[in-house]
Amino acid sequence: MRISFSQPVFIPWGGFYGRLLNSDLMIILDNTLFARGFTFVNRNRLKAPQGEIWITVPVKKKGLGRQRIQDLQIVRPEIWARKFLALLKHYYGHSFYFEQTSRSLESIISSAGSDFLALALGCARFLADCFQINRGFRLQSELGVENRGTNLLVELAERVGAREVLLPHLAGRHLNLEALTRNGIKVIFLKYQPVAYPQFWGDFIANLSALDLWLSCGPCGLKNIIKSSRLSGA
Repeated sequence: MRISFSQPVFIPWGGFYGRLLNSDLMIILDNTLFARGFTFVNRNRLKAPQGEIWITVPVKKKGLGRQRIQDLQIVRPEIWARKFLALLKHYYGHSFYFEQTSRSLESIISSAGSDFLALALGCARFLADCFQINRGFRLQSELGVENRGTNLLVELAERVGAREVLLPHLAGRHLNLEALTRNGIKVIFLKYQPVAYPQFWGDFIANLSALDLWLSCGPCGLKNIIKSSRLSGA
């Protein structure tokens, strides 16, 4: 079995789906700490006539210290949801796939309420279904693994019986790859280099949320994810 990893991410980019497509299972690291400062966990980019725009899910921070991602709560979720869906309609309302997408996202957001993890997982699964990427997700918290760094990945792989791990191509700079191979785990890297696709609003901008890819290309977006993904050994 080959597994990949990701923190929970709101409307993930194409590289997330490249890893998901090329693994048997993705483990969502919901027990990891929410980063201070800039992070992609609760934000990603879409496109407007003026160029890229950031979409951020506001989460409660004041007086809470360092939080695990699974504990994050959305600030005024009803207000945020109304603004997000209105923005999506304003910039992507002409997409052939907008109506079905908007209805699905509205349902996901409503069901999640103030629970950020539920929102992130709902959106990630929705886009996986859109691209017909039929791979499973497991939560770190469900597996009961509390380690850190490379040791966390080793323990997760052993817990689910995986003999291969798929990592982003630069992850080797921050991990002890020898610890993985010493435990009989093969390391494979995925380099995601987005292939240009027809977008709304002018010239192509790379590395936007996969929601832009879906609303621009629909099911054909899967071919783009495949073409953009390159595997290599450690």
